[in-house]
Amino acid sequence: LHYAAIMKQQLCSHLVGAGWVIGFTLSSYHLVLLSKLTFCGPNKIHHFFCDNSPLFKPSCSDTSLLWKIDSVFLSFVVLGSLCLILVSYVCIFHCILHMPSASGRKKAFATCSSHLTNLAIAYGSCIVLYARPSEEVSLETNRIVALLNTV
Repeated sequence: LHYAAIMKQQLCSHLVGAGWVIGFTLSSYHLVLLSKLTFCGPNKIHHFFCDNSPLFKPSCSDTSLLWKIDSVFLSFVVLGSLCLILVSYVCIFHCILHMPSASGRKKAFATCSSHLTNLAIAYGSCIVLYARPSEEVSLETNRIVALLNTV
């Protein structure tokens, strides 16, 4: 609620830079591991886009290490950012609960509920897709959840 006082140009630049560096580093590492995969058999991936699970399935290489590394990295990214967002919502709810007017609290909760619904859909599908090893999950289930996440 003190955004203007906290967010200065230098802090904003540092946060953006850190996001780019971390994203580039994690995706580069992931791409290096993926480039070492060998494929045999049909070269069609039955999915909307080239996601991890559909890409690992037709591989002739041992992908167990990739599943584990992928799960740890993505759990860190997805669950780490979710935790930061939830901490900020706890602070927001604390402020809302201390508002003097009931109508103001109702309006603030209505706004937060739509944000939390979007958060649940986006992060819920990401957690189902990425934050756990999904070797046992069918490609059809993966495709449906990926469609929900994409939409």
